[in-house]
Amino acid sequence: MSSGTDRSRGKKRDSDATRAALLTAARDLFGRHGYEAVTLKDIGERAGVDASLIARYFGNKAAVYRSAVAEDSREVSAPAETLDLGAFTAYALHRADRRGAPGPLVQALLSRSSAQEVRASAADEMRTRLISPLANRLAAEGADDPVGRAEVLISCLIGVIALRSSNLFDGLSAMSPEAIGAILEAAVQAHAEQAPHGTFGDDIGGAEGRPTSSQDETTSPSP
Repeated sequence: MSSGTDRSRGKKRDSDATRAALLTAARDLFGRHGYEAVTLKDIGERAGVDASLIARYFGNKAAVYRSAVAEDSREVSAPAETLDLGAFTAYALHRADRRGAPGPLVQALLSRSSAQEVRASAADEMRTRLISPLANRLAAEGADDPVGRAEVLISCLIGVIALRSSNLFDGLSAMSPEAIGAILEAAVQAHAEQAPHGTFGDDIGGAEGRPTSSQDETTSPSP
């Protein structure tokens, strides 16, 4: 009896190890190359197992991609109540620097070639783990349209992660993650400070950007 139980436990350990190896390989490959460029064969070869096992543990390519995105996003969740965007930005950029790529979550959001279900899953992960916590913070600080503001700010973060790793902009690539985080955190604070004075659209133009009533009035030239 004990030998049969031991064999069962050994198979379970082997099964868990195989699934973990496939998931790790998928996260790395999808994070570097995106959805379309990676094949199931690539994942199997990177994991050192038969690619046909992907169907057993995950289903199809879209399913393993969703699992990779979900696993990756679990490591980047912010507390449900609030989000320090400066500290999180520094953490996310250091993480991207270590892996040398934006990661599967960012790739899924930005790539139009990703399957629609994959992009939708990535967006849901982003809303749950980053946008909602930041919106909660902005709402607590009295910001108008906290969800819209949070979406704008997190979109900025996604763009920074993607472009910094591309090395297309020297200034962005040379700037430290902490310095970039300070800029985004300052933007969060600016949104909270401006919020009571008008709507989200008003903040963009601002009262200073609109003509006053006296400026609207025209004076007829003297005869």
